[in-house]
Amino acid sequence: MAINKQDDPFLWPAEVRWYCVKTQPKREAIAYGQLTTLPDVEAFFPRVRYRRASDRGTRMVVDALFPGYLFAKFSPARLIRAVRYARGVSYIVRQGTAFAPVPDSIINALHSLAATQILELPPEPWKMGEQVRVIAGIFRGATGTIAGLVPARQRVQVLLELLGQERSIDLPLDNLELRHAHPLQTLRS
Repeated sequence: MAINKQDDPFLWPAEVRWYCVKTQPKREAIAYGQLTTLPDVEAFFPRVRYRRASDRGTRMVVDALFPGYLFAKFSPARLIRAVRYARGVSYIVRQGTAFAPVPDSIINALHSLAATQILELPPEPWKMGEQVRVIAGIFRGATGTIAGLVPARQRVQVLLELLGQERSIDLPLDNLELRHAHPLQTLRS
């Protein structure tokens, strides 16, 4: 039986470094909890808190900043099996056959953005011309375009098509959802 070189523990690095850990789907929190119980393993699970619109209004939610991934600092030569077989972990990210360490500068930058491991995003600015969906009230399900902002009243003027004509209607902010797929999408533009 041939031994796979990447599975030879004598070839694993002995130095303690940060590594990216792929988790099982929707099990980042479980993997993080397990990794924090391992001796000589430091885990970092950056998350993001933001407002999400729902049928019952807006609410604050916390999601993984990198869905399906977190970071762990350990020595592969000593702890690879403990990390790899922790509940919720799928594998340690590799580059070819070698483990791919994450530079300390990246982890430090993430720590500076989210000291408590939760990045607080400011409320999204509403912009003229953006597409919105009505999620509450009598116009629920309709889509429209922002035509005006009324910040003092926490309302937005939205152009909706009603009876074959476009009408401008003032709606509360809590009744609207911006058409962004991910909360960080606004930071990339």
